[in-house]
Amino acid sequence: MGTLFDAHAQLFEGLIYETDAYARRAGCDPELISHGLEPVTERERRGMTQLSDVDTEVLTHKLTAIVEEARDVYMALSITESVITGDMNCALFTASGDPVAVATGIYFHTLLNNAQLKHVNKYYRDDPTVGLADGDIYFFNDELGGGVHAFDMFTAMPVFWEGELVAWATCGGHQGDSGSPSPGGFNPKARTRYEEGIHVPMMRIGEKFRLRQDILDFLAGSVRNPFVFAADLKSRVATLDVLRKRLLREIERRGVEPVVGGMRRILIKSEEAARARLRQLNDGVFRAVMFNDDDIGGELGLTRIPVTLFKEGDGMTVLVQGVSPENGLGPMHATWHLVRAATAVYMFSYFFRGLAPNAGLLQPIRYLVEGPSIANSGAELAHGMGTSIAACVVNGLHVLGSKLLFSSQYREAVQAPHSRNVMIMIFAGENRMGYQTANFTGSANAAGQGGRIDGDGESAVGFYWGPFTDSGETEDIDARLPHFVLSRQLEKNYHGFGKYRGGSPLVEISTCGHAGCSMTSWGSADKLSQNPGLMGGYSGPPNPRVVIKGTDLFERIKRGEDVDISQYELLTERKLKGEYRVEASGQSVQSFDQGDLMCFGMGGGGGYGDVLEREPDGVLADLKESLITAEVALKIYGVVIDPVTGLADAAATQRRRGAMRRERLRKGKPYSEFMLGWQRKKPPAAILKYYGAWPEPRVPGYDKPFWGLYR
Repeated sequence: MGTLFDAHAQLFEGLIYETDAYARRAGCDPELISHGLEPVTERERRGMTQLSDVDTEVLTHKLTAIVEEARDVYMALSITESVITGDMNCALFTASGDPVAVATGIYFHTLLNNAQLKHVNKYYRDDPTVGLADGDIYFFNDELGGGVHAFDMFTAMPVFWEGELVAWATCGGHQGDSGSPSPGGFNPKARTRYEEGIHVPMMRIGEKFRLRQDILDFLAGSVRNPFVFAADLKSRVATLDVLRKRLLREIERRGVEPVVGGMRRILIKSEEAARARLRQLNDGVFRAVMFNDDDIGGELGLTRIPVTLFKEGDGMTVLVQGVSPENGLGPMHATWHLVRAATAVYMFSYFFRGLAPNAGLLQPIRYLVEGPSIANSGAELAHGMGTSIAACVVNGLHVLGSKLLFSSQYREAVQAPHSRNVMIMIFAGENRMGYQTANFTGSANAAGQGGRIDGDGESAVGFYWGPFTDSGETEDIDARLPHFVLSRQLEKNYHGFGKYRGGSPLVEISTCGHAGCSMTSWGSADKLSQNPGLMGGYSGPPNPRVVIKGTDLFERIKRGEDVDISQYELLTERKLKGEYRVEASGQSVQSFDQGDLMCFGMGGGGGYGDVLEREPDGVLADLKESLITAEVALKIYGVVIDPVTGLADAAATQRRRGAMRRERLRKGKPYSEFMLGWQRKKPPAAILKYYGAWPEPRVPGYDKPFWGLYR
């Protein structure tokens, strides 16, 4: 695998690294998921010879235009909150099932839709009881079949030309219910996959471009919101038809072989471009360790997800090793394919920025994800929150990739990770239009960006998983969901500090309508941040659940009082009466009433660089915009503000920062002395119950000064 890997890596015997930690089962074949791009077909080979580089570039833009039109169609037709605001994906695939052109809010969806298409090609196409024909419509949502979790549901349609399969079209996104015990799908207390609703690996639900009514009734009858489910499924079929017709029009214009060959050439050129970029970067070994403070079966527990990056020549290896073992007590269990696909969120948006986003970009990268573990877990476990484990891998890789790019011509892509200190509230009940609905709001799409090498991170910039999302309008949220939004604003002290600060999230304060509503929630990073800073920047803060039951808000409003209901003021001043709860984000379904307040935000990004190097004017601007408090300006940034002018006192600031630097030096220790104390530190045994051996989960008695060195 390379000189550096051979010298510094050692894989454990008896563990799985390059495929999912489960065997083939009905509808699911992990080997199809893990073997990368399919071989070039003879038709594709002939077509590639008919294309110049200019032809390929033109076709790339045309296919991109097709999928982007489909994205607009899907978002316009859907009545599902998540899809409307961008938690969705439309894409075109080769006939072999490899993703070529993407239009999305969520990049990694595309890399989790190919195994299902390949399953049809291998197992159903020639099966006399199934077959594959023009006009077939397929549905899938099973994570073991190559998906994310049961709540992300997709529809696929083959594209035929003169009786031959030439491509696939897919479309889908996050649905508001999966039939699990928790309204909205997410079941934070699930222990097995059978507590997370319906699981469909790949099922034909329509023929001759029409849905079968019996199957539609079955699927819609399996969830709480059949009207929303059926409407959204029909909107996906309409979107697939747009994709199919537009692609066939290109085949009519250009010929079938140039289009089919062009799709394959796009993938090949993407791989070539990725390898060319990698050759421009310094070789090296980079390592980061992320921790997760799981709510494991009702207990607080610490787990660990390290990432090591080996860069050599035109290839890379991403090694996820030394991971905490499976615990089987909650849904924070990821799969190999989810971890791999999730890294596209960083690789496509930052590391390979400017290159066409498709599966070809990941061909030079080898993924070794240790299993069975929480990062690569078995089949029977609940996987609904496996995205939290995958996100730890992504944020670790984001840190490593930034360090790798720092010394290159691509250093403008260096920044702290986008916020993924997730805490999502899912509201359920009857909306103002009179039908049952369940979902989270578009405020999930307004997390903070990490601080950059040359500037502050943007506030409320987007969804962690999706670069092209929208937070939506509160009036629309109030109509479609069973609660209403009282306020949305950027919060104080809710980001990582640094020379360049991270972005702050949009925090939504909501209450129920007069009839009340139900709410469940899930998340991670209740006590430990998963939003690391970079080059000395502070991490974004943890993000527990905040609810206030039985407030007197409406009584005070009726009296004409002006009440500040930002999360910061609510928690620090507690001017409202009520029961204040700051608690673990993973909570089963509970009932709420009008006047109960729920605070929902996705956390702020980490900072970049030393806080004492931030320009005082930048600190003053943050203070003026209510992004920080005066206490942070003085204690963290060391900026002294003149009480008369309100401006920074340059001399006093210089003196205070000098004193803070001297205090740092006073506390500093030589490395060997520091390690003597550091290696003796250990969390309480109760916290390590599901961690594995300390400090290396797989190596009892480990005593080396660096974690993850086994040679």
